[in-house]
Amino acid sequence: MASIVFRIARVFPSPGRSHWHSHARELALYLGLYFLYLLLRGLVFDGSETALSNAGTIIALESSLGIFVEPDLQELALAHAQPLVVILNWTYIVTYWPVILGVALALYLTRRTTYLRYRNLIVLQLVLSLVVFTLFPLAPPFKTVYMLDTIQLLGPALYGSDAMSVLYNTNAAMPSLHFSWTCILAWLFVKELRGWYRYLGIAYPGLTLVAIVVTGNHFLLDAVVGLALVAAAYWTLLAVRHPWCRRLISNLLAQVRPREKTGTES
Repeated sequence: MASIVFRIARVFPSPGRSHWHSHARELALYLGLYFLYLLLRGLVFDGSETALSNAGTIIALESSLGIFVEPDLQELALAHAQPLVVILNWTYIVTYWPVILGVALALYLTRRTTYLRYRNLIVLQLVLSLVVFTLFPLAPPFKTVYMLDTIQLLGPALYGSDAMSVLYNTNAAMPSLHFSWTCILAWLFVKELRGWYRYLGIAYPGLTLVAIVVTGNHFLLDAVVGLALVAAAYWTLLAVRHPWCRRLISNLLAQVRPREKTGTES
């Protein structure tokens, strides 16, 4: 306990202001991204008709690929394992924000460099996801005639209720942030932890995948696109750190600055 208090004291020193500014900037980043997420909701396509039409497109695509199995899996679970469905309902809720924010806080307090590396990956993946949310609004499967909302059916019904709908985008099923971010955490667990138990982290996205499908919140392709955007964000961050990319950015800035100066003088 003493070591934990000591670490927190080092991160939150009383006299200094720079640390508090750092914490405030970090909080502002998250709040800014959240407000951007809300701002882009329905910005291009208003209403749910487009989202339902896109859901029909995804269903047709999955059917053509032979992978539209979500309704069958949900029906099987509801018919033979309702207690398991209730567990998956809670899994969908509890193993998402509580785990992600808990891990983020622990890394922020104890391993800031590691925290920044994975934070940058998640932020960039979120930015890419926001583009998809805006240009391709997608209703979750439970809004179609093929599936049910098991959380509303078996509880906890407060989650995802009409009262909560103002807090999130109800037509942002693709990509699945639930699945893609748990994949990032699984990679973190495998790389950063020690001992055989670190590989249990691999089960985390697997359990999440079952939960998002059986509860009717996501299509399988939502998970595929989410993972693809994680890969795109990862390789983008690698490219930005490469010397040739830095030289390219420097050259572009060098060309822009003289023009700005010339324009100011004129």
